[in-house]
Amino acid sequence: MKNFTIVSLILLALILSGCNMPGYESAAPQDADSAMATEIAKILTGTPVELEDAVPDIENEVEATQPPDAEPTQVEDAEAPEEDVLTEETEAPEPTSPEPTETPTPTPTAELADTDPARTLGDPDWVDTMDDGDNWSIGADTYSSAVIDQGYLKLTSKTVYNGWRLTWPYLTDFYLQAKIQTPDCQGAGHYGLMFRVPNVANSNQGYLFGVSCDGRYILKIWDNPSMQYLLDWTSSDAIVTGNDAVNTLGVMAKGSSLSFYINGEKVKELTNNAFLEGGFGVFVGENSENLTIWVDDIKYWENP
Repeated sequence: MKNFTIVSLILLALILSGCNMPGYESAAPQDADSAMATEIAKILTGTPVELEDAVPDIENEVEATQPPDAEPTQVEDAEAPEEDVLTEETEAPEPTSPEPTETPTPTPTAELADTDPARTLGDPDWVDTMDDGDNWSIGADTYSSAVIDQGYLKLTSKTVYNGWRLTWPYLTDFYLQAKIQTPDCQGAGHYGLMFRVPNVANSNQGYLFGVSCDGRYILKIWDNPSMQYLLDWTSSDAIVTGNDAVNTLGVMAKGSSLSFYINGEKVKELTNNAFLEGGFGVFVGENSENLTIWVDDIKYWENP
């Protein structure tokens, strides 16, 4: 019995001390501090605890409260009190009204006259509705500046001299027409069509047919350095005057024969063979610095 007790005690001591037995491998011996460190390590590196879910994402919550078009709120303190976030969520900013667009209210244009060539020519061969600036030189030069905005080519004079913008088609015989608005037009300031420009790159020759803000029309011939009148200032009831006026100007060119139209009404016909072909465009006229015209569309029919 005494021997049995001694054997039992020895076995018990072996189990408690972690000694190796056949078929069993124990862990390496550890002192008390090492054992404690191991247990702490197990807690920190064992099954992950979703600690990040316990801390609200302040920046994302604040951004989520902004209207779709608002600037994101910059969060400077990631430990902002939770109640601040809730306040922003429950107090959405009041919507703001958009700024009014600077679009003039055009004066209704009278129905185009029966003599308007566009009534019988069918579909034009070329149309530019000014949705983009692909056909024009945009930007500023010494005499004028041009932008495409809200479906218009907006051309502004910068001096008291004529300034123009030309496009690329090169025409011989044609009917050319443009619809032009004038948000603010006074006195002798004028604007219109430039056509049969032999060299678009230099634009130092060509014809200019235009109307003034006070209800007159004119035809000039430009042959650098000379600008001469072919038609002097002539009053016409066909011209719509005043601010926000809308006028449709047309030029029929067949060889040396030139005819001119205002809102579909034929106002003049003459012959001149100085230039028989070339490019075209629009101009804004002398004596009116800062006059701006809004070209709504421009189109032509070849060999009408």
